[in-house]
Amino acid sequence: MMFLLRPASLRQLVLTSFAIALIPLAVLLWQGHAALNRINELAIREAQDAVRNARHIENMDNLVIDIERAVRQYDVVRSDSTRRVAENHLQNYAGDLDTLCSSPALTETPAVCALQQRHLDILAGTFAEADTAELDLLLRDLRSQQRQLTHLIWQRLNDRLMAQQDYVDDQQRQLTWQTVALVLLTLLLVAWSSGRIATPIRRLDRMIRALGQPDGGNMPARVGGPRELNELGDRLRWLSSRLQQLEALRLALLRHASHELKTPLASMKEGCSLLSEGIAGPLNHRQREVLSLLNGSTDRLSQLTEQLLDYNQLLQQSEVTLERIHPCELIDATVEHHALALQQRDQDVTVDCRLTELCTDSRLFQRILDNLLNNAQAYGRQGGRVLVRLTREKAHTRLEVANTGPTIPPDQRQSLFEPFQRGQTPRMDAITGSGLGLSVVADCARLLEGQADIIDIPDFDVCVSIRLPVKEVPH
Repeated sequence: MMFLLRPASLRQLVLTSFAIALIPLAVLLWQGHAALNRINELAIREAQDAVRNARHIENMDNLVIDIERAVRQYDVVRSDSTRRVAENHLQNYAGDLDTLCSSPALTETPAVCALQQRHLDILAGTFAEADTAELDLLLRDLRSQQRQLTHLIWQRLNDRLMAQQDYVDDQQRQLTWQTVALVLLTLLLVAWSSGRIATPIRRLDRMIRALGQPDGGNMPARVGGPRELNELGDRLRWLSSRLQQLEALRLALLRHASHELKTPLASMKEGCSLLSEGIAGPLNHRQREVLSLLNGSTDRLSQLTEQLLDYNQLLQQSEVTLERIHPCELIDATVEHHALALQQRDQDVTVDCRLTELCTDSRLFQRILDNLLNNAQAYGRQGGRVLVRLTREKAHTRLEVANTGPTIPPDQRQSLFEPFQRGQTPRMDAITGSGLGLSVVADCARLLEGQADIIDIPDFDVCVSIRLPVKEVPH
């Protein structure tokens, strides 16, 4: 029994669950077969009794005619041979009457049989001395009783036929209810068996989902169920621990490297500044060109370091603070922040904000807007158009930032959301991109339980769409 309830392997679990689910169906088949056998036996028995009784009735009807003919012949002839013939017919009739009255068709009507037997005895004892008038009366009573007996036999056969039909209907009803009950029991067993398989599978699914969480998520302590699934759960726990170690190592390396770079960068920048001011002596034209290159590279490296620190901080953020904001005001403020860069490239910005209120994390939403507007300004066409649109779609909020300019091939769109990935389209401004802009956008959208995509819309060449679920501020 414990083997059935706690199978060791997944194969044993599936086989035992399948066998348990088949038990009610096997019981149903057995009950149906037994009911069919009972009905078949009853039908055969009733048919045999009906045929036998019908033959007895037909034979007794013929014997009544033979008795009347033999008795009347004896009344005329008065010979021993005709008397023996009449007595023989009377004995045969008495035997058939006894057989018929002992059959199941007349077990509840002994009075009819007794009355006919009494008339038969009177006729057998008096027909030799009785006159013609007495014989007519006795024979008339015998015929009358025979007709009543025949009618009664057929009535009883019809009653038994109706009882047989009622029995068949009752068996059919019982079988129907048993079928319904056993089918429901089968469904319950199937649900129970599938639950025994689905429960550890759901725990494995939770463990797999927890692998993507920064802290490993709420991973179940054990999977339960068959041996194979438990082993898979142990491997997933080991993998989760290993991933957490690697993630911690990566973040620590990124954090330390970024911080350690800031000190020499500051020294290099200070040295370049001193050289530019001529403190170490005058510089010729070639030296100033080299110094300008060093200044640009130092500024570029400092910018990358700041972006790495910012990206590291974003990766470590796991809590989202929901609040109600006025999205139109936030969009207008962000556009105003980028207004100078947009004016330098003569780009026209259109804001289409259709929401008066939005429940989100304002810092993450602001970061998404900043990076998307920066990308639209940097990669958009000189003198082109930029669109910022915020709409509501049933249970989702959609933010779209589109621009005119070089298009992005469909096979490169998804890879642009990975860290340090830059497309083949060059920036139109003087800054060299780091490949973190759209990655930050995707990570912010993920923290808000949304998704970032590059889609196609009319009249614009590139459109980055952020699809966020509608949230409510928790009480």
